[in-house]
Amino acid sequence: MATALGFDLDTFWSHLVAGTCGISRVPHLPADSPLPVPYAGCIPDAELDAAAKRLGVDDPDRANQLALIAIGAALANAGWPTDGQADLPHDLILGTGHGNGAFTNEAVKTFHEAGYRKLRPTTVVRSMFNRPANVSSIRYRLTGSSFVVSCACATGSIALGDAFLRIRFGLSEQAVAACADHGLDLPTFSAWNRLGVFSKIPDPARASRPFDVKRDGLIMGEGAAGFVLESLESAQARGARILAEVVGYGSTCDARHIVVPDSAQQVRAIRQALAMAGITPDQLGYINAHGTGTDIADVVEAATLRTVLGEAADRIPVTNTKAQLGHLMGATAGVETVTSLLVLQHGLIPPCQNLDEPDPRCPLRFVRGEPLATQPEYVLKNSFAFGGTNCALVFRRWAP
Repeated sequence: MATALGFDLDTFWSHLVAGTCGISRVPHLPADSPLPVPYAGCIPDAELDAAAKRLGVDDPDRANQLALIAIGAALANAGWPTDGQADLPHDLILGTGHGNGAFTNEAVKTFHEAGYRKLRPTTVVRSMFNRPANVSSIRYRLTGSSFVVSCACATGSIALGDAFLRIRFGLSEQAVAACADHGLDLPTFSAWNRLGVFSKIPDPARASRPFDVKRDGLIMGEGAAGFVLESLESAQARGARILAEVVGYGSTCDARHIVVPDSAQQVRAIRQALAMAGITPDQLGYINAHGTGTDIADVVEAATLRTVLGEAADRIPVTNTKAQLGHLMGATAGVETVTSLLVLQHGLIPPCQNLDEPDPRCPLRFVRGEPLATQPEYVLKNSFAFGGTNCALVFRRWAP
């Protein structure tokens, strides 16, 4: 993974449990920037450079660097080679919300200011939306299907869910699911400021407040996450260290509005995932909520969970990490899935940050104050996106 709270799992986990906030002023903004919200979940350049050096990543573009780092680290964690010396049969499904938008914006500026002949000859291949998947497949010699999905905030979950289906239905034995997003270049970040969905709270450590009565918007971030999925037979044959089992996946579209969510279709997505997993809602032991921190989205998600869970909503613990990381857009679902898997591994749920007074319109059992020790067998990860894409994933704790 690659986040403002670290690149390795132990560092990331310790920061989550401690309540560390990774949101800070975007470093390349000029001091006199007119942007009303100059904060985001930024990855320090020095840490990104060090991670890239460890894996031999030399791509010039930050979005691709994030993808390459997350995929390489996932392969290494799973015991697959990362030196690119041998073909691996893995599929690669990579999710991104912005693609390599920073470079595209730079190319447009160059064209208008300096003309056609100043454009880089590599402009086309560096701005292709599928480039992160292409360069990752080439770097790590992944010879299965290789393509990009883009579904705004649900992107990471859709990539993982589709990789899961390819294995479940026998199309592949191994697959890499990943997501990476960097939308903090000045034109993209400015556009998000103009959309008016950012929190105006001036303290960056307090600005993102999902489900809190004083929330007033989201805070953006950048990051990446990668996962290696494989059939049980493949994993056992090579003695792999299994972290968890994917057991359920559901996806729907609101088909109503580009930014206003619809509870009915969110409910369908979660029920699809539970049905595929073969469990009832009361068997869930933990829910990692989407929780953007916007007024309407949090209320709709809470209503969705109350509808699906019924009385079990009063006892199933719910958390969200956007107060610490920001909203990572196309990468947010993947990084939050890492959190869900670490909960299964450690038997501990890090508490929500900045949830000082839960909105009474969001009556869920939020973990607040101190970490909650528990041993869930099943966890649910929700992701709901601009454009109306809804996704739900169910994971089971691995017990051989």
